[in-house]
Amino acid sequence: MVKSIKDGEVAELKQNTDIISIVSNYVSLKKSGKNFMGLCPFHKEKTPSFVVDPQTQLYHCFGCGNGGDVISFIMKTENLSFVEAVELIAKKTGYTLKYVETGSIKKEEKKSRLFELNELAGKYYNFVLFKSRTGRRALSYLRSRKISDESLRKFDIGYSQDSWDNFIKFAHSRNFTDAELVETGLCTVFRKDDNRPERKFDRFRGRIIFPIKDLLGRTIGFGGRIIPEDFVSEELIKGSTVKNYGSSKIVRPVKASRGRQRNFEMKKAKYVNSPETKIYSKSRNLYGIFEAKNNIVEKDLALIVEGYIDVISLYENKIYNSVASLGTALTSEQIKLIGRFTKNIVLIFDSDRAGMSASVKGIERLKEYNENLDLYNESNISIRVCILEKGFDPADYVIQKGVEKFLKKIEESVDIIDFSIDNIIRKYNIKNLTEKLRAANELLQFISSLSSSIIQEECIKKIAGKLNLKESMLLEEMLRKKSVKNNKYEQGEDESKENPYEEFESRNLNPQKKKEIEALQLLVHGHDTDSIILDLSTELFRFEDTRKLFEKVQKKIRLARESKEELNFPLIISSEELDDDNLNRIYNYIYFSDPGFLDFENICQEVGSNLKKLFLSEKIELLKNKISSLEKKIKEIETGNMEEIKKEEEMKLLEEEYLYCCKLHIELENKKNSLETDTKK
Repeated sequence: MVKSIKDGEVAELKQNTDIISIVSNYVSLKKSGKNFMGLCPFHKEKTPSFVVDPQTQLYHCFGCGNGGDVISFIMKTENLSFVEAVELIAKKTGYTLKYVETGSIKKEEKKSRLFELNELAGKYYNFVLFKSRTGRRALSYLRSRKISDESLRKFDIGYSQDSWDNFIKFAHSRNFTDAELVETGLCTVFRKDDNRPERKFDRFRGRIIFPIKDLLGRTIGFGGRIIPEDFVSEELIKGSTVKNYGSSKIVRPVKASRGRQRNFEMKKAKYVNSPETKIYSKSRNLYGIFEAKNNIVEKDLALIVEGYIDVISLYENKIYNSVASLGTALTSEQIKLIGRFTKNIVLIFDSDRAGMSASVKGIERLKEYNENLDLYNESNISIRVCILEKGFDPADYVIQKGVEKFLKKIEESVDIIDFSIDNIIRKYNIKNLTEKLRAANELLQFISSLSSSIIQEECIKKIAGKLNLKESMLLEEMLRKKSVKNNKYEQGEDESKENPYEEFESRNLNPQKKKEIEALQLLVHGHDTDSIILDLSTELFRFEDTRKLFEKVQKKIRLARESKEELNFPLIISSEELDDDNLNRIYNYIYFSDPGFLDFENICQEVGSNLKKLFLSEKIELLKNKISSLEKKIKEIETGNMEEIKKEEEMKLLEEEYLYCCKLHIELENKKNSLETDTKK
């Protein structure tokens, strides 16, 4: 049996949810008349075209065409299914959803199975680490990193046995399929050649396992780390001497067998991570965000480190507001994710080249995000960079130098723009004139991408001082570069200038579809006098998308009338009812567009009549083709060499069909002429 949300619960939740309070967590909204406006989170724009209507509880972007209710907004921004979005809104608003048991299997259940499988895997790996002999070496290593069992359990750390398919067998025993194992990335498939059957084996083998969780605490993926080769534990070496280092046991080997030595010498990737799946995207998530989010809000600061162990070590030392990027440079989606909890971010790296490179890539991502949300104006996100001494990662730094010195380092962090300026200058020998000009050019390219003119002006001053150049010269050159960029926008490269509804307003729009959209506008806006449009047959709508939308609108109005429920117009149809991106787009166009009709009674008659005439014209044309084809067949039989009896039988059948088609043709023509006469009156 599957749990599903009880009927009426979604409507009740929406009634108890203010769309403004939800959307304002993602978009900086400003009052504009009766509505609220802001920069659209779904496309790049400089002028706000994103509108939220508190009366209808709908949002709409006039730039990209995205629109819908609070549920569809959360689905798009959080990349969630309908049910997941409903559950997240309920959690945000404190609403308790009611569920019922159902036997139907939906897409949500398939996703739910993946979450369940990951949850099972996490418990399995955790059991291996703490309860089995094979996990002792891993546990010993983690304790040697000064991490307590309490912290390990807090993050559900585990260990995967160094075997080909132990977990696969365990998952099978719990009724999970190979397809589900592959879909979660917990097993990989190998086939040497086409003539041999494929083999499946555990993705994580002989590794410390770090479960990755989403904001709701669900396990969405895993990171696996090898134990360093030079770390040897009691379980592998007989005759070892055990020394006690605090709470951990560091084992020094007396002698290892050749087989063991060969194992230590094998080269393995330090980390193996879950692949991208239906429930896991490394660019959209952060390790430790579930455990840290409340403390990030409390401290109003997020620390971003590079490694899983860094996060856990900081937690061990009572620094609870750190997260780690998942093997990628900081992405705009990750910045956006953190921006929900704080506007203050510190990137922490050691001073080696890899760390510096990741910082620079983080700046590039910041520039992308900056184009979507005005970081230094409305969103006011501050990103700073903290560089630790060479050879120290955050975990080592806290252990060896102490928490106080680490926190002082955080306080000394520099703004990401200042850091980027210094980092760019460091690449060039600015004593050389040519190199200095190259540095200036790269710096101007960077600051011209920033949206705040105040920040740009401050950067110009800093660059002028560092390169010993005139501010006026740098400013003039930057304005020239911006002018070139603006010319590109004028030539049509600005996404916000595109008309998302061009296909519905184009002169080339199919006349039939145009009339179908007009009919829907009359219905949705409540201008259907005497139910002329409502009573139309669905077969008059020849296009699948408009026909489906008509069916939904027709059903909603009829059900409301049967139950004597009062209807408000424009008619609001939820994303749950539409359940289709294309239908949602057409509905948004119809809802937010002004029909521009005055005499609704006559226009309803005209639109209804036009749809019928177009439908009849299409049927008449098909009949004409059919009649022509029958005439051709009759002529062929008359002049052919067919046997007389057979010819007579064939002719009789064809003539009957021919007469029926001719009669139907006359009836349809009369109906069409009658409609045209009524329209003229």
